Amino acid sequence: MKKMMLYTVLTAGLIIPAVAFATPGILKLFIGRYPEVKETQLASCRTCHLPAETNCLNPYAVALRGNTLDFAAVEAQDSDEDGTSNIEEIKAGQLPGSQAQPDEVFVFTNRIGAITFNHEKHSLAKEYQSEGKCANCHGNDTFPRKFYDNKSWQNVAHPLCKGCHKKSGSPNAPQRCFDCHDRSNVPAD
Repeated sequence: MKKMMLYTVLTAGLIIPAVAFATPGILKLFIGRYPEVKETQLASCRTCHLPAETNCLNPYAVALRGNTLDFAAVEAQDSDEDGTSNIEEIKAGQLPGSQAQPDEVFVFTNRIGAITFNHEKHSLAKEYQSEGKCANCHGNDTFPRKFYDNKSWQNVAHPLCKGCHKKSGSPNAPQRCFDCHDRSNVPAD
């Protein structure tokens, strides 16, 4: 009896963490369900972990966890609230848990022209002012750590981004409106 109880506890101790925490096995399950993603950006940990929102999970992963890894149960949902269902994004090779496409490239749409922002360069390259410190751009009165394209960032972006561009002194730092705003990418009314 004691042997059986010990076996049960040990087995549960091995299985529960595999479901509760990310493992390469979960990625294998995902690719097994959607084999067409094998050579895309979706065949990586970022499908469920970027942007990290809840316990290192993005909204897609939170939905999966809430449905005990039943991929079909969350296909019709729009986890990242971008107007496209999870399954449509997966079929298109897009990240169902992030409005950023591809990862680390954010497109802020707005009435005078979209802004394409490369987060990786701004956060890691030496010539940028962020110096790899998240708090330089992210906080209560600045950008949240989750990307939303369906809200206006003008009140945050103009003082923060324009201020940093001016402070940098770099001739490559955009200074005028249409150095950042792409006039050819204006949403239709």
